[in-house]
Formats: sequence, structure tokens, C-alpha cells
Amino acid sequence: MRRRELLATLASATAAATAGCDSLGESATGERDSEQGPVTVETIDAPGSDAGTVTVPAPERVTFVEFFATTCDICASQMPVVGEAYQRVDDDVQFLSVTSEPVGLSVSKDEVASWWADHDGSWPVATDDGTTLARRYDATSVPTAVVIDAAGTVTWSHSGRVETATLAEEIQSARAGGQA
Repeated sequence: MRRRELLATLASATAAATAGCDSLGESATGERDSEQGPVTVETIDAPGSDAGTVTVPAPERVTFVEFFATTCDICASQMPVVGEAYQRVDDDVQFLSVTSEPVGLSVSKDEVASWWADHDGSWPVATDDGTTLARRYDATSVPTAVVIDAAGTVTWSHSGRVETATLAEEIQSARAGGQA
């Protein structure tokens, strides 16, 4: 009986490791946001990121958004992957990582900026106060990656681990109008 319990536990842990961390679930994000149009999020002063605001999606530009949490080990392990994808895309793509953690309550902006620096973030990073952006793009767990074409349509999304080549291909596909 112990062997079965051990195998079941390992299977659950493996599934969670592959899929992603922290399920935001309906309790954190509520139902999917049916509103259309851009969302403005606050950017954090961190490596590659200036304090201010940014609108998602960027008007008439392909947008890549990666949702993460500083408490998620899988998110940390995905940082080099996302960083390499960032290096592969042109400046005409809006590239952004967003935390939906309650910044100012359980984690401070300084702690997010420190985590960002520790994990070699070099592109804009933002907070999703109230999880409006996460609801808009149905990001119920982290990490979740979303690619949005220049018309504002989601062309690809994925929760959990992903390879650099896949990210770059999906961004390129959105840039080419779905003809990668």
C-alpha cells in the first residue's frame, strides 16, 4: 500500500512540475474577463524595466506576456528560457513579464525587483494589480505565456514549462499573421 501512495504522490508532483506553479484558480482571478481592449499595468524599476505604466496589448504590435510569481520555482527556472526568447525577437514586439502577486501586501516592489535581478531579467516587468490582465488572458496559473497579434487577438497561450524555440516560433508566427 505504501508503494502505491508513493507512486501517486510522485505522479502528482511530476504533473504539477510540468504544468506550472501556484494555480491562481477562480478564487484569485474570478471568471474570465469578457471585456475587450487594452489593460494598463504598472511597470517596476528593475533591470531592463523602468517604473511607469504600459498598455497591453500594445497598439498595432505583437505582444508577448509571461505571467510569473516570485514564489514559483518553475517560473524561476523559466527565466533563462524567456530571456533567450527576448534576445531572439525584434524591438517591434512588446515583451513583458507580469506578476499577479499582491504587490504591496505579500511582496514589495523592491522584492520583485530583487528577484528579477537575481534571475537575470532584462526586459520590462510589471504588476497586475487586481489581476485584471490575468483574467483577460485566462492566466489561472504560473508560469503562463501569451502571444497576442497586432490586431489584439491571442494567437497562442501555454501554462507551464516551454522551450525557447517554441516561444520564438509562436511570436514569429504572430508577426507573420499566423504563417510561421
